[in-house]
Amino acid sequence: MTAEADADAQTITRSAAALLLLNELHYPLAHRGAELIRVLHELADSAEFRATGPHWWSAFDEHARHVRRSLLGATAPASTAPSTGSTAPDSQELSPAWDWALAVCAADGRTRQRALAQETLPLGARALIPLLVLRCSDWAAPVRVAAQAALTDVLASSGPAELVQAAVMAWSCEGRQRGEDAVRIVAACLAGAAPEVWSGLLTDPDHRVRRRALSAAVDLDRCETAQLLALAGSDPDAVVARHAAEQLLRSFVPPGPDTPATAQAETVLRRLLASRVSAVRAVAVTVLRRAQRPDLAEPFTADRSRQVREIARWVLRSHGQDPAPACRARLARPTGEITPGAIAGLAECGDVTGPQAADLLRPQLTHRRPGVRAAVLRALGTMRPPAVTAAELLAVMDRDPAARVQRTAATLLEAAAATVPRQRLNDLLAPGRPAPLRAQAARIIRAAGTWDRLELNLRLLHDADPALAAAAHRDVRAWATSAAAAHSRPTDEQRQSLLGLLHDAATSVDDEDVRIIRFLLTGTGRP
Repeated sequence: MTAEADADAQTITRSAAALLLLNELHYPLAHRGAELIRVLHELADSAEFRATGPHWWSAFDEHARHVRRSLLGATAPASTAPSTGSTAPDSQELSPAWDWALAVCAADGRTRQRALAQETLPLGARALIPLLVLRCSDWAAPVRVAAQAALTDVLASSGPAELVQAAVMAWSCEGRQRGEDAVRIVAACLAGAAPEVWSGLLTDPDHRVRRRALSAAVDLDRCETAQLLALAGSDPDAVVARHAAEQLLRSFVPPGPDTPATAQAETVLRRLLASRVSAVRAVAVTVLRRAQRPDLAEPFTADRSRQVREIARWVLRSHGQDPAPACRARLARPTGEITPGAIAGLAECGDVTGPQAADLLRPQLTHRRPGVRAAVLRALGTMRPPAVTAAELLAVMDRDPAARVQRTAATLLEAAAATVPRQRLNDLLAPGRPAPLRAQAARIIRAAGTWDRLELNLRLLHDADPALAAAAHRDVRAWATSAAAAHSRPTDEQRQSLLGLLHDAATSVDDEDVRIIRFLLTGTGRP
C-alpha cells in the first residue's frame, strides 16, 4: 500500500471514529470525551481532511446534536483569526474550530444562533462553510436568518476552493426542507465566479456534483466549448456526457429550420460522433438530419448501439435514402471488417427476408468473432418465417464454444421449447458437458412446460455443478409460489415420476414447498 493510500485509509477510520464517538457521548462517558478530542485533532491535522464530503458533515451535524459538551472540558471561545482546526497533538482541549462546530450543531437553538455571530466564526476552518450551509435550512427561523447572512458574508471574501465547497454542500442539501436558501446564495456567487471554480465543479469525483454543476453552468450561461467537448468526450458518467453534447449542439446547430452545418459545427459534430459513449453518438447523429449531412449518418447504421442505428436509419430515410443497400454492401467486405452492428443493422432495416438475405448471412456463422456469429443467429431467427431450424440451433449450441452464441441460440429455441426434441436437450444437459452449455439446455427445458420445469429442477437439486443445483433450488421455490401449475394437470406418467422425484428430494426442499407440490400433484398435501 502506498503512503497516500495508507493516509486515505487512516482518514476514513478517523472520520468514522469521530462520528461513532459523537454518538456515544449522548451518555455520561467522560473517558470518551478525551478520546473524541484526540480523534478530532488527528482528523483536522491529516492532509486528507479536505476530502470529507457533504454526507460526513450531515452525519456530524446529526450526531453532534445531543452531545454533552461539558464532558469534553472545552469551552474556549472561537477566534476570528484564520484557523485550520488543528492544535498540538497532546492538547486535552478542543480547538476553537471544533468547539464552534459542536456549538453550531447544538440542540439548543439559542446556542446555535450565538455561534453564528460574526465575531465567533472560525474563519478559514474546514468546518465553517459546510455547517453554515446546513444551518441555512435550520428549523428555527432566527438561526436560518443568521446562517444565511453569515454564509453570504463568508462567500463574499472566499476563494475558489471555498466556493466549490459551498456549492457541493448546498446542492447536497437541496432536497431538504428549506434547503433552497443556501442554493440561492451559492447561485448568486457562481454567476460571477472565476473559471477555476467551474473547472473544479465540473471535474469533481462525484458524478452527482458534475451533473448539477453542468446544469447550473447551462442556466448561468457559463459553459465553454472546450470544457463541454472534454465532458462529452471523456466524462465517465453517460448523463453528464450526453448533457454536454446536447448543449454543444444547441449552440452550433440551433433547433429550427434545416440548415447546412458550418465548418465549425461539422468539426464539433465529428468529435461527438467519435465518442465512445453511445448516448453522445445518438445525440450527434440526431442532429445530422437538420444539419443536412446524411452522408455522415450512413456509417452509423452499423453502430454497436441499437439506438444509434435506429436514429441513423431515420436520418437517411428523412433524406429519401434507403439504408438497406448500404447495410447489404457491408457484408461484401472482407470478413475481418464485418461487425455485430453490421449484421444487426441489416436485420433491423427490414431487408432480412427471403432466401437471398439468408444466403448473405449464413457464411458469417463461421466468423471468428462470437459477437458476429450471435448476431447472425439473431438475424436469421427474426426472419418471417425463421431461416434457421431448431435442429440447426441445437447443432450450433453443441459445436460453438462461445457462451454468447449458446445464449442466443437458447433464446431463439425458448419460443418453441415444447417442440424441441427432449432427448437432444438431455444430451446437452448430460454430466461432463461444459457448464455454460448445460445451463442453456436447462433454460430451454424449463420453458417447455410447467411440469417439465418441475421435473428438471427436482433432478438437478443434487447435481455435481453447484451453480446448476443452486439454480434448481431457487426455481423449485419460484415454481411452488407461482400460480402457473394450478392451470394445468400432469399426465399419469408425469405424476408418478414427479412423486418419486419429490420423495427423493424431500430433504432438500422446504417443507411448505413439498406440501404445495404434493397437493398440486395429488390433491392432498399428505405423504
